[in-house]
Amino acid sequence: MPEGGGSHHWKVTDAQGAAYFVTVADLDEQDWLGRTRDEVFGGAGRALRTATALRDSAGLRFVVAPLATSDRGVIKRLGSRYAMSVYEFLAARSFAFGPYPSPALRRAVLDMVIALHQATGAVEAVAVTCAPAVGHREDLDEFLRDPTQRWDAGPFSEGAQQILGAHSAELAEVVAGFDDLVERTAPAGRSLVVTHGEPHPANVMRVGYDVVLIDWDTVGLARPERDLWLVVEEGTGDSDRYEAASGRRVDPAAMTLYRLRWYLDDIASAIRLFRHGHDRTADTEGWWEGLAPRVDALASWRHALG
Repeated sequence: MPEGGGSHHWKVTDAQGAAYFVTVADLDEQDWLGRTRDEVFGGAGRALRTATALRDSAGLRFVVAPLATSDRGVIKRLGSRYAMSVYEFLAARSFAFGPYPSPALRRAVLDMVIALHQATGAVEAVAVTCAPAVGHREDLDEFLRDPTQRWDAGPFSEGAQQILGAHSAELAEVVAGFDDLVERTAPAGRSLVVTHGEPHPANVMRVGYDVVLIDWDTVGLARPERDLWLVVEEGTGDSDRYEAASGRRVDPAAMTLYRLRWYLDDIASAIRLFRHGHDRTADTEGWWEGLAPRVDALASWRHALG
């Protein structure tokens, strides 16, 4: 089943006719969970155990967590590079990545985020702490150290290097602004909450009359804004709704931090893709077509960071 990104998926039906959704994750493509395959596998297990505890111990029915293995685990290693988890197959409506298609759906997800943050006590012992960091930061930093280095590893390498190289000074300025925001928005004694990490519409499904959240491999303890920037819409009562329900103030600087982290994640992922060996595929063509517009956004980020 060609669904989602970063993992492989199958629908499996057993001899009794029960259907399951099987996910096989590539341990080389989940750097937010660790630096080595073993670290990523351990981080994935911890994330999925957190999701299971949220569903079973905290009673959050909207958490789509994996089924237990025969030895009561949540994930199985497949060779050195892959790991498998199994879920109940959901007959549901999914949504496209991007803005929420309706205010009603956005408010429903905001209410789930509020309930999730309030369930922190149930998973503090197992959940990992997620500091705001740019994925593939080593590729980003290496490029900025020498933006003139020639790329020739694939069909889009040279063109990508030219686009990024022409704006390397602006990119370095925005990266420095991100690092400054990390320091200025540090929790400073404030309690962290358990966050999903990516509660955008593509991770939301409607099952009958219910709405659920999928893809919990990014779950972890962080500032509330790690979730809120993807759900709260300016000019609405979303922030007030969250603050009244949670007793926590929404920090505009932290909202900017996590929005910028997502942007730099995309830039770093493009650098990693195009400076290394790659072929011309639908995926690489999509990244190539999106590269120039992403780089053009540096000007607005420099303005936003002041």
